[in-house]
Amino acid sequence: MEQTKKFKAIIVGGSVSGLTLALCFERANIDYIVLEAREKFAPQVGASVGLFPNGLRILDQLGITEKIEQSTEPLKKGYLRSSDGKIFCRTQIFDELFARHGYKFVFLERQQLLSFLYEAITNKSKLLANKKVDKIEEDQHGVKVKTTDGSVYEGDIVIGGDGVWSTVREHMWNEMEKDEKLAAVLEEDRQALFSEYSCLFGISDKVQGIHEGRSNIIYGSGTSFLSAVGKGGTIYWFFFEKLPEVYKAPNIPRYSEQDAIDSAEKQADSLFTEDIKFAEIWKQRRSAVKVAMEEGVIKKWHYGRTVLLGDAAHKYTANFGMGANSCIESAVVFTNTLFESLKEKPEGLDHSDIEKVFTTYQSKRQAHVETVCTASSETTRTEALDGFKRAVMGKYIFPLLGDGVKLSMVKALMIPSPTLSFIDKPTRPHTIPYLDEEQPKGWFSWLGF
Repeated sequence: MEQTKKFKAIIVGGSVSGLTLALCFERANIDYIVLEAREKFAPQVGASVGLFPNGLRILDQLGITEKIEQSTEPLKKGYLRSSDGKIFCRTQIFDELFARHGYKFVFLERQQLLSFLYEAITNKSKLLANKKVDKIEEDQHGVKVKTTDGSVYEGDIVIGGDGVWSTVREHMWNEMEKDEKLAAVLEEDRQALFSEYSCLFGISDKVQGIHEGRSNIIYGSGTSFLSAVGKGGTIYWFFFEKLPEVYKAPNIPRYSEQDAIDSAEKQADSLFTEDIKFAEIWKQRRSAVKVAMEEGVIKKWHYGRTVLLGDAAHKYTANFGMGANSCIESAVVFTNTLFESLKEKPEGLDHSDIEKVFTTYQSKRQAHVETVCTASSETTRTEALDGFKRAVMGKYIFPLLGDGVKLSMVKALMIPSPTLSFIDKPTRPHTIPYLDEEQPKGWFSWLGF
């Protein structure tokens, strides 16, 4: 496909968002560079990611899903447990999730996913490490991004894929300060992110008695514990705890390595199953980090020639496992929108064209990510039995709903999944069509509830 080389995007951040967007741009033949502050792409930071069918479908289109499947063990069974480790609900929705949507639910190290994305990009010369952004300048002609090593990179737009504490977003907000009409939304967005729960997360080697392909969620009082067991018995685990107060940005706390150790020691005797304590999982850890979980969606994702992607615009709590999937989706929607605009104007885009691309991208994503953010937040609080109504829902009503109802709830988040508009869609069999596919005809179309 022929596409202009005059237009150039500068992507800041070699995150899931940034590398997915880079790979999408390469497939669309849109010129770009990625600036990553760390010494290398795909660093080991001790984090894991869960991939649902909506994310895996996109990665399948990009040629990555098969590699992910070969290196992971999909979840097969799930258990909900009380704080004494006893099971109060069993689920086997994972096989039906596969039948309905074409992909299984898998956990893997974040580093693995970043490595797969990085390796899939053909032209590595566009991926620049050790490039911490120092300053961003923009005018009617384009943008200049200066890095701390003195380098200067020029392009038409700058894209912030640099995470929840985005340098690009801070630049955008500083530019918005010059426009008095945006004072109210700017004040709101600066405090849009908040934290009410902390998360101690880690990756541990196999523990005897904990089996591959199983997930466990332990409901506590102000706490919850989530784990998923992958290939070779690797345990991806998360301990959530309600904080003594709600912290708003920019005053959200940061935690040290010692804070993580202290939290783990405090929870050492917490039961993972009826006879396995958290201490056994902690002993086998490869890595562990404690964070305050930010959550929220900002109202304005773009200004001038700057636009935000992924966690820089929308951040979820981790309980629902949709963070990486949403970042991947946003990269696809942005690519499709920019691709169509460049196809109409291959000579390049002026300021009004860029504004239209940014506005269209946000309008296509805003409502959906707000829905996912709310679902994630409610999941966090329900699993921590936060309040009488949520405690009743989590311990008594939700277990009675049955897998069919739970699958219907998941369906609402799966079927809007976008794909790149300019290459073929994946062809894996599935019983429920995605919204960008042809819908079934006739009276039986309602059967995919």
